Amino acid sequence: MRILYSKFSSIRSSLLNFIKLDEGSTLPIVGMVFPVILGFVGLGTDASLWMAQKIELQTAADSSVIASAWEIAGNSENNMVYVGQREAIKNGFDVDANGQFLLQTVDENSQGTTLSVILTQDAQMFFSKIIFQNPIQITAEARALVETVEGNFCILALEKIDASSLTVKGAVNINAPGCGLAINSSDVEALTLSGNVDVTVDTVRITGDYDISGGVDFYYNDLQTDQRSLADPYENLAVPDYGACDYNSKSVTSSTTLSPGVYCDGLSISGTNDIVLEPGVYIFDAGTFKVTGGGTLIGQGVTLIFTGSGSDYAQMDISGSREVSLSAPLAGEDWAGIVFFQDRNAPQGNSYQNKIVGTSSIEFNGVAYFPSQGVWLGGDSEFTGGDEPCTRVIARTVTFSGNPSLGNSCDIYDVEAIGDPYVKLVY
Repeated sequence: MRILYSKFSSIRSSLLNFIKLDEGSTLPIVGMVFPVILGFVGLGTDASLWMAQKIELQTAADSSVIASAWEIAGNSENNMVYVGQREAIKNGFDVDANGQFLLQTVDENSQGTTLSVILTQDAQMFFSKIIFQNPIQITAEARALVETVEGNFCILALEKIDASSLTVKGAVNINAPGCGLAINSSDVEALTLSGNVDVTVDTVRITGDYDISGGVDFYYNDLQTDQRSLADPYENLAVPDYGACDYNSKSVTSSTTLSPGVYCDGLSISGTNDIVLEPGVYIFDAGTFKVTGGGTLIGQGVTLIFTGSGSDYAQMDISGSREVSLSAPLAGEDWAGIVFFQDRNAPQGNSYQNKIVGTSSIEFNGVAYFPSQGVWLGGDSEFTGGDEPCTRVIARTVTFSGNPSLGNSCDIYDVEAIGDPYVKLVY
């Protein structure tokens, strides 16, 4: 008995000593705390991964709502769910991770339609499974505004900063209730009207503001200032490749028929005569397309392209008392809807003006496009008209000083609309 008691006392003494020692107390504490420490380390690691997944999911939501909004802009609402899901998946949305896709309209008003896309999916879990029994979900939402721009715009002045981006001056009578005016300049006098002016138009949309002086009568359906600028609908259209000169500094002083081709260093038409332009594309490389005198100038299904190099780019100067009637190629034809097109690399500045003025009838149907320079439209008689004209003037600056007859009857020419719907992310 004595021996057993002695052994028991020895074991008891050893256990008491172990508990009292600092070194001995660490092991059971670590044993209890270690799983907790491991869980928090794992949670931190997984949380970093979740942040990366959240960023990726937000990118997917942004791409998705933009794609869906463009379907509305293109009048294809029936496709927007399919397109939205497709773009979300392309950008990282994982349907197999319990992914949920929600597309909805959250607002509709005079400014347009606001769409929302909400993406939800399970986050990847590694170490955090120690703490959480159920899946962790991450969510991203994006909204896009489909801005509707209404106004049946016939005129677009592209200049961004300068005053008098669109000018109406002198004795001017514009009766165009079906045509709107769009001015991209942010200046407080972006649109200026002065003199004996009588203007009736549809919507007037200005990035900046306008100024009126003199005996001006200004009638409009809607006047909007402080608006975003409108896009150039032909910004991606370029001068076509062309070959060597067919004509050099050609001068015409008698009645004749001219053919499409490359006219280098200008074309001069003068005197009293009748000139016919055959259908097709006329490329003017440097110089001036200058038309003066009397008689007629007629061209149906024609496109006049003004280009060049360095500081010598072709320009247009139509004046005198000649009756002019030019129309663009019809829908489905090459250069459909374009009657005048100037290379956007042409020198820019207020001193560069392309003129269509005169004291007789001047009519064109189609687009007059001069993105880097000004267009001066004027005369003493009915101008750019016809009973149902198609008028599109898109230029750096536009000046009216005559009596233009503007119109929006452009279906047969398939011209690009000014002010198509605009899509942007909103937050």
